[in-house]
Parts: sequence; structure tokens; C-alpha cells
Amino acid sequence: MEKKSRVFYFIGKVVIYTILAILVFIFRTFCVENLKFIIAFLMLLYAVEEVVFEIIFGHRHILHSDKFYLAIIEIILGVVLLVSNVTYDSVCIIWATWSILREAYEIKEIIVEMKVVIPKVLSGVESLTTIVFSVLLILEPDEHHAKIHIYLLLAELVLAGLVPLLDELLEKKEKAVVNYQ
Repeated sequence: MEKKSRVFYFIGKVVIYTILAILVFIFRTFCVENLKFIIAFLMLLYAVEEVVFEIIFGHRHILHSDKFYLAIIEIILGVVLLVSNVTYDSVCIIWATWSILREAYEIKEIIVEMKVVIPKVLSGVESLTTIVFSVLLILEPDEHHAKIHIYLLLAELVLAGLVPLLDELLEKKEKAVVNYQ
């Protein structure tokens, strides 16, 4: 798919994920009280979005990518959360572990694919912050730490769409500058 289509996809992602972030913020108490369902929904959303993105943009080797395996883990964890009768503490630990997996992958992408510095630095700071607070959530899986993690989720939802969009736009601009010189 061409570059322009990717930009429109990322703009759509920014809009949808920002709306989700606003809803999470408005209904944060509801989210904390129904954490199991919120996290399961997000795991499934992220997994489906990632696989669909890979297929739409013609990545033929999806079965050999880390993203595919992460998506499988997200689907399994999401389904487990939906069908099991887990405690609030267990939900917090599963959420924190999932966050660490996602952010560790994000850090790997940042290091390997350092195309444009500004979005990657933003993403890196968010990833490291999330990992630190995820470890705290594992060590003390209570409502207080879950609320802090909800606020991190707000930043993650916004950045999940914004960073790839900025990458696309700034990479395009950098290529134009390089071609001009």
C-alpha cells in the first residue's frame, strides 16, 4: 500500500485511539472497577489491529514476525481474562506483564528502527515509564497502582497512533530534504 494510504491509516488510528483515551479518562472509575473486561478488550483490539495492519500493508512474512507472536499472546490473554474468574490482583499482574511485553518490544523497535528521533524518544520515555510502573503493579497489585496504570494507558493510547503517524510524516520530510540536497 502506498505511503499516502499509510498516513490516512495512522490518522484514523490517532482519532480512534484518542477517542478511546478520552473515554477511559471520563470513565476511569468504571475502568478500574471493571478492569478485567477493559484490559481484555484492549488486548484483543491491539492484537487484531496489529495483524490487520500487517496484512493490509502487505507484509508477507507476518508469520515470522515478532508482532504476530505478540498478537497471539494478546489474544490468548484477552480470552483468558474474559472467560476466567480471576481476582483483581491477578488481573493487575496479567495487565502489568502484558504491558512489559509490549513495551519491551517497543524498545526493541526503537533501537532497531531509529528513523526519526523525536517520536522515538517520546515512545521510549513512555515505554520505560510503563515498564517501571508495571513492575510496581506486579509487586503491589491494588486499586491505587491500577489507577496509576490507567493514566499511563491514556498516554499509551494517544502515543500508539501518534508516534507512527509522526514517523511517517517526519520520515517523508527527511527524505525530501535529503533528496533536495
